[in-house]
Amino acid sequence: MFSSLPSVARKEFLKLTKTVQKCYSYALIKIIMPNALNKRQAVEFLGIDEKIFDNYFKYADELHPLPRTGKGAFKFNDDELEQWKENRRWRTVELTFEDYSKCLDFALAQHFRGYVTSDWGTARTREFGQKLTNWIKGQLAEVAVKKFFEKEFQIKVKLDFGIHENIVPQDIIGIEENGVEREPQIGIGIKSSKPKSAFLILGEKEVELEDRRSDVYILGRPDIPDDHLLRITREKIIEIVEGQQHFSLYEQDIPEFKNIPCEIAGWCNVQDLVKVDAKTVHGLEEATGFRYIKKSGQLNRSKESWQELLNRV
Repeated sequence: MFSSLPSVARKEFLKLTKTVQKCYSYALIKIIMPNALNKRQAVEFLGIDEKIFDNYFKYADELHPLPRTGKGAFKFNDDELEQWKENRRWRTVELTFEDYSKCLDFALAQHFRGYVTSDWGTARTREFGQKLTNWIKGQLAEVAVKKFFEKEFQIKVKLDFGIHENIVPQDIIGIEENGVEREPQIGIGIKSSKPKSAFLILGEKEVELEDRRSDVYILGRPDIPDDHLLRITREKIIEIVEGQQHFSLYEQDIPEFKNIPCEIAGWCNVQDLVKVDAKTVHGLEEATGFRYIKKSGQLNRSKESWQELLNRV
């Protein structure tokens, strides 16, 4: 009967059938999964930047969409998003101005001793502001881990903020138990990255050289603003430019320092890292050589896994 219809009628029938199937699929999804949010709604629901959402969804294995039909738009379950948001909340600590000043002091000490850094995988030397930011960010992650362990597990650890001639692989150098300090039983390295980063990333030498390797790596993602140096010098900046021609245009826009949130994204054992060509890592397309990585969504991050790690330390 269908084959006897004119070709135009057959095409229209097939088009109508596909439309009905599509509508039925959408209706079924809404019945089975009434809390499905599209990407825009999911971004608003989580209250994070769209770029961060994209990285966590596409590369980090953190945010998982619902099953979809064909090439339809991605949908996300709001209950799962709420759970992700809550898990992220308890793993996030606030870093104060006092915490920041401790890290700034370390960064300046590194700068004035002539320590030179270059962009990862390139020969470009970083300028002063970038060097300072990277050192501060790295130390903020360490302070955040210390505060996280104290807040959530009542475990006090000692960090190494000393200035050394050689690279020191272990960031936690002491554990306090019953008022007595002892050395950790395993080596722990704390790595820092931007909030949008989808990976824990280490260089080849950090993993392959025995004297630089840690047994466990923890990833911290401090949300340090790009203008942090402006914020801490706000009053002095205003004093310098007040009365100048354009001061009134930005007088109210000079930001003040605010506490810096830092998510403790998770941890993994060194043997769980995967060696890959650096160019294949999102964000490192211009880098050379190899890197050891772990997707942030695949890191150990539950309370039980953190307790397991602390039992080993």
